[in-house]
Amino acid sequence: MSTQSKAIVDKLLTNVSNQLVPQGFLSELILPSLKVKQRSGKIGKYGLNHLRIQTTLTGGKSHYPQVDTKVYDSDQYHIESHALKDIVTAEDYDNVEKPFDAEQDTTIALSTMHQVVKEKALADVMGDTSIITQNEVLSGTDQFSDYDQSNPNEKFKDARVAVRNGCGFAPNVAIMDWNVAETLRYHPVLLDVLGFKFNRPNGLNDMELARALNVKKVMIAECVYNNSREGEADVLEPIWGKDLIFAHIADRANLRQTTLGYRMELTGKQPRQVYKKAQDEPINSTKVMVLDEYQQLLTNVNCAFLYKNAIA
Repeated sequence: MSTQSKAIVDKLLTNVSNQLVPQGFLSELILPSLKVKQRSGKIGKYGLNHLRIQTTLTGGKSHYPQVDTKVYDSDQYHIESHALKDIVTAEDYDNVEKPFDAEQDTTIALSTMHQVVKEKALADVMGDTSIITQNEVLSGTDQFSDYDQSNPNEKFKDARVAVRNGCGFAPNVAIMDWNVAETLRYHPVLLDVLGFKFNRPNGLNDMELARALNVKKVMIAECVYNNSREGEADVLEPIWGKDLIFAHIADRANLRQTTLGYRMELTGKQPRQVYKKAQDEPINSTKVMVLDEYQQLLTNVNCAFLYKNAIA
């Protein structure tokens, strides 16, 4: 009696697949969008003469006191183009099977790369002590991860005072990575301040955390990036690191306002524009291009205070 063997092939499931597409990007939420027609130009800026204490008393035949109210300045902006491309070959179209989609997967990958680069650029600028000059680098028992020794409530007050003294407005936003937020949610000092010391096993929620920091809202980044070179083992790290930033930021671009900065964008253009073009070489291939045009411009760094290395 003979037996006949059969080849068994494991097939890909077509309704599910695994991929890390980071969530919780903040770069397009932090700075208000300012749409402009020209790629470069200036943003008008007023001086502070109108806040000086002047003699205003007059009467009889005395002349009205004359003052100089007009001090004008400007900030230069320049929108830059950021582009990435890849080619989907005929072999890709022929050999890639569901749940994979050669063209769509390429577009998503390029768009995600753009988001990661954009996010990391803003996080690096806002985490740079040479740029955000109102700052304090924490270490040891001052770091908020030391629940026994650190006192974040005092630090938060120092940051709020510094921002108000620097720009005239108290901070309305606190920006941090998920790890920093998770550390603060369970800090006994913050739990005690809100009356939750013994009855909050799940820590502070976002609204309660904002109350503890005395800001209108907290912005918590969840996005990560691969901090390794191609060919090396993957190393995932949070884009916003271990910092905590207090800032005063306007809800939208407007006249006569105080804000940390703007996200400069061209009128009529959306972030991450996708272009696809048939290629003669390689034959029957498609070039996929993703373009993003912007500048993340900080116009008043006194609107921010940075705690560098807020946690260990």
